[in-house]
Amino acid sequence: MGSVRHGTTMGSSRRPAELVSGELVWASIVNGIENPAARGKARPVVLVEPSGWAWRTIGLTTRAHHHDGTPRVAIPNPHAVGLKFPGWLWSGKLCFTSGIDIQDHIGWVDMPLAFEVIKLAGLGGPTIRELLAAARDHHDTPARADLFVIEGGSA
Repeated sequence: MGSVRHGTTMGSSRRPAELVSGELVWASIVNGIENPAARGKARPVVLVEPSGWAWRTIGLTTRAHHHDGTPRVAIPNPHAVGLKFPGWLWSGKLCFTSGIDIQDHIGWVDMPLAFEVIKLAGLGGPTIRELLAAARDHHDTPARADLFVIEGGSA
């Protein structure tokens, strides 16, 4: 199985997060359900939308399946969005991540990943526009998006 984790962020490869919707960043995430004594672990997340002092984020994982065996949604083009290895979206439930826990920049969503996040999290309105704008602004040639992921969309 591949990994969405970067090797090291030491030296010149470190870049602070810009804190913009559609940015992939490292963030300190506490998974209190699986590890109640956790203090937080650096994990890649997609910044979806700001919420006061925090961000609503969707986590990325190296695990292709949930604990019950159901498959997770794959990241369509991992290298295009700044990841070194294949990865999956954690779940459609957005979590709140404190701004102080957001660390370094990894990359930006592309159109296929933006549409997967939109579909999985059931996003609407301004949030959709922000994610699509990030994909458009940070990728030279947007891939043709599968518009069937949004109700009422067409190819």
